[in-house]
Amino acid sequence: MMKNLLITLLRWGLRLHSLFHIIEFISAMIESAYITAIIAFTAALIEILASIYLPREHIHLKGVISDVHEKCDD
Repeated sequence: MMKNLLITLLRWGLRLHSLFHIIEFISAMIESAYITAIIAFTAALIEILASIYLPREHIHLKGVISDVHEKCDD
């Protein structure tokens, strides 16, 4: 129960953080700061996609390389 709540909070936290990047993108475009706009847009896109797709994965941390899969048979 607590784990599902934490995952839900993290998903919405990522999405909210993404909203700030979108606001940053708009602000940078208004100021003609195009490199900053590209960086902000890329960060927002990565965070939105991560909040949607990554929580479905199950990860075993193994040093530098992690084992990632959707279901754990162990």
